Amino acid sequence: MANTQLSDATHVLVYIALHKNKQSVKSSEIAVSLQTAPSLVRRIMSKLKKAHLLNAVQGSPQPVLAKAAEQITLQETYLAVSQKRNLLNVDQNTDMLCPIGTAIPKVLDHYYREIQTAAEMKMAEITLQDIINDTKAREKQFDSIK
Repeated sequence: MANTQLSDATHVLVYIALHKNKQSVKSSEIAVSLQTAPSLVRRIMSKLKKAHLLNAVQGSPQPVLAKAAEQITLQETYLAVSQKRNLLNVDQNTDMLCPIGTAIPKVLDHYYREIQTAAEMKMAEITLQDIINDTKAREKQFDSIK
């Protein structure tokens, strides 16, 4: 099962950034866009607030980014919502009497750590503003099709 926490958290931040001039942005509105429950959106927003990426006052439907979108990286968002920081996980339940079953977990763990490091380095280069810009461009394409 794929973990969509980073995608959902990024969606929340982009939604809030693009609706910053709106009187209020309720978790129920964001939930409709995400096709999820408002309680999940509130949990995500809580994590983003703890990571100092979002300012929100309980009971007030006016969340705002805690800093400029150019200063928020995808890596910060990932670290804010990821409980386990592994993009890939090695199956440790292999047959230890089999030479391959014994070796594969250690071999894959080495490669997976390299992949994790490379992915996090790339995430550090991508800002929320990059994602906002790309989202706006896609919105224009979508609107032109309608």
